[in-house]
Amino acid sequence: MSLRFPSQLVASQPQYVLVAQRLIGDIASGRYPVGSLLPAELALCTQFGVSRHTIREAIRRLQERGLVRRQRGVGTSVKANRMESRYIQSTTQISDLPRYVEDTRLVTTEAEDVVADEPLAEILKCPHGQRWVKVTGFRYAGKDKLPMALTDIYIAAAYGGIRRLIGTMKLPVYTLIEKQYGITIVEVEQEIRATVIGAADAKRLRVKPGSAGLVVTRRYFGDNDRPIEVAVNLHPADRFSYSMSTRLHVPAGAEA
Repeated sequence: MSLRFPSQLVASQPQYVLVAQRLIGDIASGRYPVGSLLPAELALCTQFGVSRHTIREAIRRLQERGLVRRQRGVGTSVKANRMESRYIQSTTQISDLPRYVEDTRLVTTEAEDVVADEPLAEILKCPHGQRWVKVTGFRYAGKDKLPMALTDIYIAAAYGGIRRLIGTMKLPVYTLIEKQYGITIVEVEQEIRATVIGAADAKRLRVKPGSAGLVVTRRYFGDNDRPIEVAVNLHPADRFSYSMSTRLHVPAGAEA
């Protein structure tokens, strides 16, 4: 199967992402200097022609990056003109998952065909002996020169034709697979565990051997309950944190 050109795969970004990017640019350029207040929500709604919900989501992204702080009765003040070195991933719903890709850049270093031995099969949740394409690289937050993660991306061999597109655009690998092969990811399983970074990986991440780290593994499953993509990210602990919030849904009319 021939690959489609990247321009055919580019998806439109949510409005709040576009608004956040513009505000980040305004802060960096000095339009809103450190210590000043951003315009009120209604003024921003008028300025960008979007809803209040969109503005609040955009401001939330700026807060997570350490650029602004919100104070009741005061407004939203500019805290810094560049993002914090630690990347904070915040998840409230499934649609937030692509933000990790939108907010970071992947620089790939190699790609190879691998066959899952027993240890790898355990990680990938696949049968022993299954073929995969493995793409290795580093993820960077913003313009940071230090990598925030050492990344191994495993793609089931049947979908390995997209390997040349990985890292060339701001789209998650699973989205490339969906668009290229017409399939749908129906479940995402995420696992986070603490680890100690070994000497070889410490050298690549430019940290001290034995440093604390976080391994974040995401498995993407198709409708046959088989993993299609697995991403394993090794983060130095001081360059990454993960935030998740959930809200109880109370049916209308239910008693408190």
